[in-house]
Amino acid sequence: MKHAVLSGARQAFGPRFLAGVLVMAAAVLAAGFDAIHRAFQSEYLMPAGFHTQMIASALASDTAIPFLPMAAVLPFAGTFVEDIKSKFARFFCIRSGWMGYLSSRLIVCFLSGALAVVGGALLAWGAAALVLLPRQEAGAAQEGLLTQILWLYALCGGFWAVVGMSLSTLMESKYIAYASPFVLYYLLVILHERYTPSLYVLDPAQWIVPQARWPFGAMGPAAVVLELTAVFAGLFIIRAERRLKAL
Repeated sequence: MKHAVLSGARQAFGPRFLAGVLVMAAAVLAAGFDAIHRAFQSEYLMPAGFHTQMIASALASDTAIPFLPMAAVLPFAGTFVEDIKSKFARFFCIRSGWMGYLSSRLIVCFLSGALAVVGGALLAWGAAALVLLPRQEAGAAQEGLLTQILWLYALCGGFWAVVGMSLSTLMESKYIAYASPFVLYYLLVILHERYTPSLYVLDPAQWIVPQARWPFGAMGPAAVVLELTAVFAGLFIIRAERRLKAL
């Protein structure tokens, strides 16, 4: 199991992971562009911690959140289908067993998706700090909101990565891994906004920025995301086991 996870990590944390980080960072900085522009146009210094507040607001915006499923799937979501078509999975299962192999795929997929979006957010935060620190007053930043958003981003990034891998395994196409989470995201948004506005649990944006009516605050959407991740992980295990046995 350990060797299977390490092997998967070597596949995941490469150029595609870097692409996911850069996509997320670009989306966050684009969402915060107006605030950056306002800071440079102002004759006065911004309040202490302005760059941290700006990044938190950008991460919670409708500009950045839709990029989350796109960035999360890039590192690893299409790998299982690639392994099947290249026959790599068959040889790997001889050494680790099919359950060890599939479990390692899920673990690496979830972690790589989570780290890609959080890495992108932190990269954007570092770039904002570099640019904005000279334009703001000295003092400690309040990072509570940013920390909450980041760990919800991590959970959602892992979830969308598992969704991509599960649906690509179902359709046996690696391109489905990259397209399906984005499509599902907007299907949920449309379903919530047009047909079930009172069913806020369907809105993926509220998994990041929960409203006051969520029970247990941020723990409410976190529980929902983890439950949905378990559902799609189970779907992946069922379908992938059948596919492996057919090799």
